[in-house]
Amino acid sequence: MSEFIFDDEYEGPRFTYGVTLRPVTRFNIPDGWIIGSDRPNPSYRFGTIDYPYQLSPDKISHYDLIPQESTNA
Repeated sequence: MSEFIFDDEYEGPRFTYGVTLRPVTRFNIPDGWIIGSDRPNPSYRFGTIDYPYQLSPDKISHYDLIPQESTNA
C-alpha cells in the first residue's frame, strides 16, 4: 500500500481486530493498518488495531487476529 492512513486524520469505516500473540509492528500484522490506531484492550494481550477495510479470513488466521465489531464514521 503506497498511501499511509493516520488515526487522527481518518474519518472512514474502521474494522478493529484484537492482537493476541505478537506486539504490533510492521512485520507482525498485515500491511494497510491505520497508523496510530493501536490501543490497549484488557481482552487482548497486545491490544487492538484498526484497518480501513475488512481483512480476509486467511490474513486473520495467519496473524492470529480476532475480529471485533466494525464502526462506520
